[in-house]
Amino acid sequence: MEKFLARRLYGRDEGVKGGSRPAIIIATAGIAVGLAVMILTMAVTRGFKDQIRDKVMGFSQHITVTNYRVGMGLIEDPLTCTDSTREALLDQSLIVKVQPYVSKPCIIRTPEAFHGFMLKGIDADYDRTFLNSYMKSGGFPTAQDTVGSNWIVLSKNTAGMLGLEVGSKADVYFMQSQVRMRRLTVTGIYETGFLEYDRMFGISDLGLMQRLNGWDAHEYSGLEIGLTDMRMIDDGYGQVRDVVNRLEESTGDAFLVQTMYDTHSGLFAWLEVLDLNVWIILALMMGIAGFTMISGLLIIIFERTATIGTLKSMGASDKTVRAIFMRLASYIILKGMLIGNIVGVAICLIQQWLHIIPLDPANYYLDSVPMQIGLGWLLLLNLVMFMLSMLMMLMPSAVISRILPSKSIRFE
Repeated sequence: MEKFLARRLYGRDEGVKGGSRPAIIIATAGIAVGLAVMILTMAVTRGFKDQIRDKVMGFSQHITVTNYRVGMGLIEDPLTCTDSTREALLDQSLIVKVQPYVSKPCIIRTPEAFHGFMLKGIDADYDRTFLNSYMKSGGFPTAQDTVGSNWIVLSKNTAGMLGLEVGSKADVYFMQSQVRMRRLTVTGIYETGFLEYDRMFGISDLGLMQRLNGWDAHEYSGLEIGLTDMRMIDDGYGQVRDVVNRLEESTGDAFLVQTMYDTHSGLFAWLEVLDLNVWIILALMMGIAGFTMISGLLIIIFERTATIGTLKSMGASDKTVRAIFMRLASYIILKGMLIGNIVGVAICLIQQWLHIIPLDPANYYLDSVPMQIGLGWLLLLNLVMFMLSMLMMLMPSAVISRILPSKSIRFE
C-alpha cells in the first residue's frame, strides 16, 4: 500500500501536482547539484594526488638510497653498489627494480642564455617509460647514434629558454675543483607539465657522469628502488633497510634510505591539505542537499495534511503514513542522484578527454585540472549520500504523528 500511495502522491508521469511541485523541483535540484559537486570534488582531488604522485615517482621511484655522508667538496661521496648488492635488493618480495644514477649540478650555456640545473646520469637499463611518455621531440640515443656518451635530454621549458632543439649542441659546465666543460648534443625534449621538476632536471649518460667524478663502474650518487605496489611503501622501506643494514655492517659506510614522501614532504603536505578541503566541501554539499530535501518534504506534508488525516481516520497508523512519505522522499532523492551522477561524471569525462579547464603549471604543477573517476569511491559516495539523505528525512516525517484526523480533515 505504501508503494502505491507514494507513487500516486509523486505522480508516475507528471510529478507532484499543486503547490508542492516547485518544492520538489528545488529538492531534486539540490540533491543533483550537491552530488555533482561532490563527484567533481572527489575526482579533482584524486586526479591531483594521483598525477602528482605518479610524476614524482617517475622522476625518483618509490624509495631512494644515498650515501649518508655529505661530501666536503663539490663532488658528493659515492654509494658503492655491486652486483651482489643489487641482487640482494631484487630478491626482496616487494622490490621490482633497482636503478643506479649519478647526479651533478651544472650550468648549460648558449649564446642566448644560461641555466643552472641538476644533470642526472642514467644507464641503458634505466626504465625510461615515464620520460618516453612525455617526450615531445627526439628521444634517448640508440646504439646506432654517433653521439656516444655526449648526449643530453632537456625539458621543453629549459630548451625553449636556451633556444635549443633536437640536434643542437650546448656547452655544459660542471662545477668541480676545476671547472670542466663538455659539449653535449640534445637528442630529446620532454614536457611533463610538472614545471618545478622540468626546470630542475636534465638527463644524460651515467658513464659520462662517473668519469667526470672520477668514480668507477660501481660508484653512484644513489639508487632508485621501485616497488610492486605503492600502497606497500612502508613494508618496502623495511625490506630495503634490512639489506642496507647488512651492507653497512660489511662496508662500514652509512646510507640514507628515504621514501618518496620523505624526499618530497612539502609537496605531499600540500596534497594533504586538499583532503581537508574535500571533507569541508562534502559536508557543506550534504548540508545544502539535506536542507532542500527537508524543506521540500515539509511542504508536501503540509499540503497533504487532509490526505494524512483521511488515511489516519481510515485506520492507517503513524508508521504507515510515515512510510508513504519516506518512500516519496526516496523517489525524489534517487531522481536527484541520477541527474547528479550524469552531470558530474559527464563533466569529469569531458575534462579528461578535452582538458578544457587549464591550470598554471608554475602554481599547480599541472597544466590542466586533472579528474579521475573511480567506480569504488563513486558507488560509496552514492550509498552514503542516499543513506544520510534518508536519515535526514526522519525529522520532517515525524511531523506526521502530530497531525490529528479531526483537525486535518477540516483543514482543507
